[in-house]
Amino acid sequence: MKKTATKTAIHDDGLEWLRKVRRKLSAECNHDPFEMGRRLREREKEFSGRIFRTQRVLVPADES
Repeated sequence: MKKTATKTAIHDDGLEWLRKVRRKLSAECNHDPFEMGRRLREREKEFSGRIFRTQRVLVPADES
């Protein structure tokens, strides 16, 4: 019988603060990815001036 890990992995890469923020945001959405996506889209609309969007440009093919 295979045992599963019960402890959270401990990382020593200096990003634990980021993981803590992610866990908090996920808990606020009840760990529902659809709710998280909805909230993200809502924030993107609220701060639309801060979002960088690229323009699609057609590049002509070289004529041989």
